[in-house]
Amino acid sequence: MTQPVTRETFVQATRELPELRISEVVLQTARWQEMKDWYAAFLGVEPYFETETMCFRRVSNTYNQLFVLFHFPELQDRPESVTGLNHLQFKSNTLEEALDRYERLKAVGIVPARSFNHGPGTSFYYRDPDGNTMEISGPNFATEAEYRAYFQTESFRRNPRGLAIDPDQFVAKFRSGMPQAELVRISEARIG
Repeated sequence: MTQPVTRETFVQATRELPELRISEVVLQTARWQEMKDWYAAFLGVEPYFETETMCFRRVSNTYNQLFVLFHFPELQDRPESVTGLNHLQFKSNTLEEALDRYERLKAVGIVPARSFNHGPGTSFYYRDPDGNTMEISGPNFATEAEYRAYFQTESFRRNPRGLAIDPDQFVAKFRSGMPQAELVRISEARIG
């Protein structure tokens, strides 16, 4: 039996260790083929390894960053208002790549449930066939320094969530040549 520890000791337990990387995200489903097809379209990658009960897809150039589906035919649907996973975010290298993916998914009938310009990034939130929320995000800034600096702005302090956007209008403005810096700017006048 372990001895009680202070909250500070508890939360600092692994702070001195090297950082971790997310290497697998695993979902379980009873909608096997439907989920495999949806994620083939959403992620744009073929299975890396597949059996009758497991489907592994690489989500980066490294062999060990995987998105995995497990097939459990006996599973039941769960109510939406339960604790657990809120969403997973998949990050594009650029905002343009995120917009390209949005357009390709829309062309096959996969549309976001909601879309936001959060300030540091622009995001499209999708619901998979099991109701899990998957986010595709593109960076609004070219550098990490710009990204981190945004968190010190009055815009972020007043509106940390960002702005809901109409994805079609947002993409149209981008495609018409509006400079990205102007497109993604969250001005004081537009905040509440």
